[in-house]
Amino acid sequence: MTIPPGTEPITDDELLYRRVPASLNLYDPISKPHLLPDAFRPNANDLTGLSVYRAKYKSLEQAAQGRVGKEYYVAVLRAGDLRSKGIEVFPRPLEGDPGHAEIPGLTYQNRKEDWALQWKVLLSQELCLRAEGPFTSP
Repeated sequence: MTIPPGTEPITDDELLYRRVPASLNLYDPISKPHLLPDAFRPNANDLTGLSVYRAKYKSLEQAAQGRVGKEYYVAVLRAGDLRSKGIEVFPRPLEGDPGHAEIPGLTYQNRKEDWALQWKVLLSQELCLRAEGPFTSP
């Protein structure tokens, strides 16, 4: 029996991408060497977890696709680094998007909790390997 693409467990060495709108001014490679914590703030669509994308299914450019004509940065993370700090990440493929995954501990509902704020700082300042872009969404 074959496992549907995107449902297999995320390995510790897998890279993950988080799309960050450039318009929010949460990163500038010159004046802001790290992403600001709000780059990892769940939005109203993140009801079951913070969305990320698996690099094995998407390129940086594909992960950056959002609203047409808008610019996005892409934060690069390693799954094992997240897990080493107690932050789990699981596959959550969507129809037509096997690379979608989620950090279920960080949701829109709990985004203002003290520990959630600490996770955002940890993700942006320590766990983010780098930010790429900006990329313009076609």
